[in-house]
Amino acid sequence: MRVTRIALACAVSLASALSLPVMATADVVEPPAKTVSADASPRIAEVTRISDREVLLDVDSPAMQRTMQVKVLLPADPSEPRGTLYLLDGNSGQIEDSNWLDPNNGNAREFFADKNVFVVLPIGGTGTMYTDWQEDHPKFGRLKWETFLTKELPPLIDAKFNTNGRNAIGGISMGAEAALMLAQRAPGLYSAVAGYSGCYTTVGGFGKALTDLVVINGMATSEQMWGPVDSPAWREHDIFANADKLRGTKVYLSSGTGLPGPHETLETPALARVVVVGGAMEFGSTLCTDQISQVLRDNGVDVTRSAQPVGIHGWPYWRDELVRSWPLLESALAG
Repeated sequence: MRVTRIALACAVSLASALSLPVMATADVVEPPAKTVSADASPRIAEVTRISDREVLLDVDSPAMQRTMQVKVLLPADPSEPRGTLYLLDGNSGQIEDSNWLDPNNGNAREFFADKNVFVVLPIGGTGTMYTDWQEDHPKFGRLKWETFLTKELPPLIDAKFNTNGRNAIGGISMGAEAALMLAQRAPGLYSAVAGYSGCYTTVGGFGKALTDLVVINGMATSEQMWGPVDSPAWREHDIFANADKLRGTKVYLSSGTGLPGPHETLETPALARVVVVGGAMEFGSTLCTDQISQVLRDNGVDVTRSAQPVGIHGWPYWRDELVRSWPLLESALAG
């Protein structure tokens, strides 16, 4: 049985945890005013250099019918073709930037300062599952994230930069589920995928409840995303049901136990709530991650499972996991 009684009880605690104000969500704003025709061709409309190692791309997306913003970190040594790592934000992501770049969150600029890889950071995916929605979002408008990320953007990145044509994708929390989902639905596009503290089911009462918790962050409903809960789209996006589609892709999955660890101190703001909420969420993630790891292995998928003895649902532990997962990602991107 995929979801045990313990997991179901955890879902209840997870729902309660997410309702607490300590887990701040992003401000919901309207998408940029610039529109793009559905009949246009995808293109990089503008490149803004932020630093010697970072650029901002304005990308015209016919699928989204608007200009999307994407940040790219450049390799330390650009003299040779390099692989490309896509990193997805979680459900408390920003609308105007990526939390991976925030020094207090992902701190990606520092980590990748000496790394030879292109790091692509999409902006604005909070509350969307990075998927193609059947209906327009009430606040964000047309959402075709899967089409944008797997069909429109990669060829533009490869044409603009000196890439070697190899890709990997990773994400935290909601972005972890989205990363595995995208890798399943675009077979062959990614050599490796990393999920940090995700939960990976969309079917049944448990999967529906988790999905509802994601999309409500953007004041939408999951039915607007994939239609009625018993429709084929829900199973088509379920990572358990499509486990075999990750064969040939290296998979890295991580979580902590929910117990506080070295990143929690007496100086941590709102310590009690952080430990309770983050602990409950991470405990749920561990149950989910244990289950999907076994199912993937049963389907012949190469899985590396990082199960840490401590750790709550928070950026300090995801930064640690980025470090642990990097050798696998680097190897996959090198070929």
